[in-house]
Formats: sequence, C-alpha cells, structure tokens
Amino acid sequence: MKSARKTIAQYFECLTAGEAEQLLKSISKQNFLKIGTDEGETVTGAQKAAEYYRHHVASTDKFSIETRRLDVHERDTISWFFTEQVWTLEWKGTPETLAMRITGVLENQDALWKFVQIHASLGFGPE
Repeated sequence: MKSARKTIAQYFECLTAGEAEQLLKSISKQNFLKIGTDEGETVTGAQKAAEYYRHHVASTDKFSIETRRLDVHERDTISWFFTEQVWTLEWKGTPETLAMRITGVLENQDALWKFVQIHASLGFGPE
C-alpha cells in the first residue's frame, strides 16, 4: 500500500497537471467534504467532487505549486495533513498567485488512502 504522503503528493500533481479523472481516484466515494477559499465553495459527496474537479482543471492553466511545508501523520486507518503552498496559475485566463494553507483527512479504504475532507484558506506569514 502506498503511504498517505504519496497519495497527497499525487493529488497535487494531478491538480496541477489537469488530470481530474486520476485525481478523483483518491477521493472517497463514501464520504467527502471540501471547503475552499471562495464564498460558497463547499463540495459535499463524490458526485459533487467530480463536477468540482472537472470544472477546476478545465478553468486552470499554467498551474504550478511550490510546497513550503507538508506535515503528514498516519495512524491505522486515518491520516491527516497540513501544508503551506504558493499556487501560481491562470484562473479563467487571469494570472494569480495564492498563498495557500490546506488541511485534510484521509481514510484507509480497501488498502487505499482516500480523501474524506479538505479545507483550504488563503494567506500565511513569512517563515
């Protein structure tokens, strides 16, 4: 079984590469919640996650992520993480640089780590 850290890294690689279908393989079909940075950006359930990520990758170009910090903890069937990242991208044609703070929870489901919760917020101070 691959580690939760590798699943998390693959999630962000798929996000920047625009590979929504590959990314969705790491999302729990049983229970999923994502809270994003925009007003009303709350995604519940696997079906809504599929719609959300397909739209996200279709609307994003020139996407790169600089990870400044990634802490991952695994315990039996649960894992959680915290990361600070700088996202550089074009969203619907507009260049953006975003300082992101992201936390998440993964659950081991059938020997695979699956995201059950992700929460993102903007901004962080200097290291």
